[in-house]
Amino acid sequence: MDEQGNQEYLYLKSKDIYSTQSILASFETPLEDTIYAASANDFLRWPFNAADFFELETSKSLENESQGEVPDTAKKELEEINLEIKSYKFAGTTIENQERIKKLRAKKKALMAKMESSDTAGKKSIVYKTFVEINDHKMVEKKLPQFKDTKWPFKEQMPYFVSGLEDFCAAIERGEPTAITGGPCFFGEYEVDMVFAMKDGSEKVYDFTTRRRTATDRVSQEAEFTKKNADDVVDVFFRNHKTLLDTEEYDSILYLFELAKATGSALTIPTVDFAYEKYLDAMIESLPEQIRVNAKARFREVADSIIEMYDRLFEFFKTKYPEVKCAMMSSKNKDLLELYYSKRQPFVEKTATRRIISGIQEKIESVKDYITLPALPYYFWGIKNVLEVDYLGETDSFWKCRKMHKSEMKLSALLYPIRISADGWRTLFSTERKYKEYIKGEDYGKR
Repeated sequence: MDEQGNQEYLYLKSKDIYSTQSILASFETPLEDTIYAASANDFLRWPFNAADFFELETSKSLENESQGEVPDTAKKELEEINLEIKSYKFAGTTIENQERIKKLRAKKKALMAKMESSDTAGKKSIVYKTFVEINDHKMVEKKLPQFKDTKWPFKEQMPYFVSGLEDFCAAIERGEPTAITGGPCFFGEYEVDMVFAMKDGSEKVYDFTTRRRTATDRVSQEAEFTKKNADDVVDVFFRNHKTLLDTEEYDSILYLFELAKATGSALTIPTVDFAYEKYLDAMIESLPEQIRVNAKARFREVADSIIEMYDRLFEFFKTKYPEVKCAMMSSKNKDLLELYYSKRQPFVEKTATRRIISGIQEKIESVKDYITLPALPYYFWGIKNVLEVDYLGETDSFWKCRKMHKSEMKLSALLYPIRISADGWRTLFSTERKYKEYIKGEDYGKR
């Protein structure tokens, strides 16, 4: 690749912005040697924010078959499957015939996926954090054909980070229950300030989402601050700047309903205010009791006002997609929340699980939430084939949840990056309010 021509898309080290093209350039890998050779430029150049955990992997051909043998062998088997399916259709509709057709279709789907893998054998692909592979929309459609039936903003331009889509598709073909899960962050940066009032009349202000004093801080500081200054803090309160949902939050829920409808799946959406409240508990643990009580009550006022916005959006989508079985969980849904905590308990208490939970004390309880939330369909309905449709930032929680529940359920992933805002280098989640894209209720349904 020409370095000068690609300079615009190369990794900006100070801002953690990548594209599929820039990653390939950093590995000095020609596009024609990858599975992205036929991908559109919009996809290749789509900017996204991520950590530097990319690797190149080489696709493998079918075991015990050379690349030259695969197409002929698979083609013959595919023809036999099609003939058998046709024979059952002509024989009439019976329960036995329909069950056999489902199994044949699942076998056909797996075979076609193998044929596709043989076409890309020897080609390189980008893998993020060893768990998910970057795909364009056409690659996703080959693994999960129902994706063609979804209407997403920027669907054909965005990169997708996928794992196990073939397994999820095969479960649909077998007629097994399936579920979609995911949802937005509760609020973004620059939207809720946490304010410590001090004895000397000054204020120490933290962004509640990042738990940092300023955008340039690299680590969470507020828990350490309260430990060192507990005797000087006289009050804790919040400034809520969030009065509307933004387009990223709206789209994250639209994606879920669209894919749930297309795949005939149930849907779970958690509104994670309860996890945010656990962060708060850890932040103010060292303060006097009355200050803690007042702070939690004030946070609930902020949280409840934001939940109301999500509730209105949920009702809009439930009306638009009445065929989708959906459960939405927040701290207001006491029954669902109690069911969630009781069902997840055996998994959280596993010795192996304890090893993958963050060791940072103020994060442990909320991390338990994030790494078990993808299993909500299994907890609520016993559904074992689950697809997490969520932000790229949930890669770690996806992997940990899959590891925790590997003997009980199959968890697949279709993750996507949060869009870059008009500031050119921060996401819509992390940018200042003047660069966010807020959406009014009267504009729901117009995207």
